[in-house]
Amino acid sequence: MNKKTLAIIVAINVLLISTIVTLYFTVWLPSRSGEEGFLTITGLPTEDIKLSISELENLPNISREYYLSGSETFSANYTGVSVFYLVTQIANYSEDVNVRVIASDNYAYTLSFDDINQTRDIIIAYKKNNDYMEGKSFDGEGPLRLIIPQRFPGEFNGQYCVKFVATIEIITV
Repeated sequence: MNKKTLAIIVAINVLLISTIVTLYFTVWLPSRSGEEGFLTITGLPTEDIKLSISELENLPNISREYYLSGSETFSANYTGVSVFYLVTQIANYSEDVNVRVIASDNYAYTLSFDDINQTRDIIIAYKKNNDYMEGKSFDGEGPLRLIIPQRFPGEFNGQYCVKFVATIEIITV
């Protein structure tokens, strides 16, 4: 076997291995935080609360058009449960707390109690345009997503709208 053939074989193997590793970590690796299709509320004095999408659907919901602006700009009708409702009625907190919304890939965004109290339209969405959202493995944005409305037209709010939400962590301040 000459050096050129050996170099080609090595290059093909490196390409194949790097492709498999990339697929493993982006598609096949199971979620490390939270179970897909469930919202877990943590940081409570007692045990965590775990809600399925069907349980979220049975709670009072908000369904309205939201404008998201980031790497792409679009509007969509999202349906979900108010974060304020989840914190005050489900987790039973009415004091000053911070709320960290954590995705299955550990991306997170933290909201203050004032944020969720003043803008009650901040939701954990489970539907977009009346359809359930696809999960990460299907190149979707769900099955749960934090949606924060724009405070003014044109505001870049997309980076705050966490995709693949798995956990809401209550942090007492």
